[in-house]
Amino acid sequence: MSRSRRHAALTRMLSDHLVATQEQLVEALHAAGEPVTQATVSRDLAAIGAVRGPGGYRLPADPLAGSGTNRLAPTIHEHATSVEPAATLVVVRTATGHASVIASELDAARPTGMVGCVAGDDTVMIATPSTDAAAALTAQLTCFMEGG
Repeated sequence: MSRSRRHAALTRMLSDHLVATQEQLVEALHAAGEPVTQATVSRDLAAIGAVRGPGGYRLPADPLAGSGTNRLAPTIHEHATSVEPAATLVVVRTATGHASVIASELDAARPTGMVGCVAGDDTVMIATPSTDAAAALTAQLTCFMEGG
């Protein structure tokens, strides 16, 4: 199996369901007739942009799929505990260890008004160009958090 076919297989596996460990991917590729090592899977995951979050590996949101919020909304709903504006910033709080998952989806989705974001362990700081943009983004993310 060529690298491009391996990448396609990994993308398909991660699109179909959440995979908790690289070992599960190694076993699935072995079952598909492609003997690979964990090191190869690790490099392939990096190449396709997969990120590890709570529960396992995920693909970033597809920036070509509409607004880019297709995975952002469920990620915010699942992991955010609060969303608050702070002048031109939006502060998203999460459970410990979940901030990077939200930041990754934000970076992929690039919602309107976001200049960039930085994640700590349990907090994401989102920079916006104005207080109005921060208020609008806060409203959108709060709606996602509440399941709307």
